[in-house]
Amino acid sequence: MNTALNELEQLSLGVMAQVLLHTQALPLQVWRNAEQVNQALGTAARHAWVVRRWLVALGGAGLLREAGERVAWRTPPPDPQLGELPRLYGALGFPASMARLHTQVIECLPDLLRDQFTLTHLLMLGGDPVKVLSAYQHNHFTATINQALADRARQISAADGQLRVLELGGGAGGTTDAVLAALQACEKDYRFTDISSLFTGAAHRQFRLETGMQFGLLDLNRSFSGQGILPGTQDLVIAGNALHNARDLPYSLGQIRSSLRDGGALLFSESIADNPAMLTFMHLLLSPAADAPLRPHDEAFMAADAWDLALQATGFELLEVWPRACEPLAAAGQRLFHAIGV
Repeated sequence: MNTALNELEQLSLGVMAQVLLHTQALPLQVWRNAEQVNQALGTAARHAWVVRRWLVALGGAGLLREAGERVAWRTPPPDPQLGELPRLYGALGFPASMARLHTQVIECLPDLLRDQFTLTHLLMLGGDPVKVLSAYQHNHFTATINQALADRARQISAADGQLRVLELGGGAGGTTDAVLAALQACEKDYRFTDISSLFTGAAHRQFRLETGMQFGLLDLNRSFSGQGILPGTQDLVIAGNALHNARDLPYSLGQIRSSLRDGGALLFSESIADNPAMLTFMHLLLSPAADAPLRPHDEAFMAADAWDLALQATGFELLEVWPRACEPLAAAGQRLFHAIGV
């Protein structure tokens, strides 16, 4: 899997290079800064951060040389072989639809970056968006992280015999499915939430027969108590690849801490670094809406040490980060965090 992951990342670096070269945003033997590259490409303001992250990734791979804020090609990679995507996605455990969708996105990247149409529009053309995003989460790495999260959820004790669980940003339900299986024998009050009724509705259809289930909308960026989550009522809060969507992370972590009883647990999974493949694909969904404030910084994901500091500052103690950097699974850049409220 790690060999396939490395090949997919190298192919994606080639995609970035191809876009920058073929659009003349960064021609050979020309020095430009990030603003000039975005201007030459015609990038929409909300997506400019993506192209800046491309330049960081290409530089990190040794394909660009730097002089102050300007970059130029050191050695551009060969054109990417898009025909390899089905094999690589298959090796990583994704359904075949993901390779087809990524190929389609790559072919439209300049237009997507210019906001001539959106990735959301492209996903809608692919059918049910919940199924599309479910396919994105269906891979060996994410499945292993979800199972590890579920195993730790099984070990959490309830304050009064009934385990009260709040899931944030439940999305297509991949984390939910694993956790519910682990808690099957447990008396629970499990509240599935998401910011979109598209996902809460799909979750209701999928999990409505599970005992103790509730479904509702919840915005990470607003007061939890104002959305029906009373302080100190939860034994466990779960978030599968959702907390990076918080616009003000200290505020959102503070709301999570407030919702937990003392000693209650927070289990969440997050990417801790950019993935070149996703920078040419799903990262476009992380750009703000056209009428929303621009991102305050370019990095969508935080390193594990930064998460530790953020958790400490908001009343948590970080007990575990898994997998450790030395373990093979760590190559995917996903981590499971286990913290408790203190």
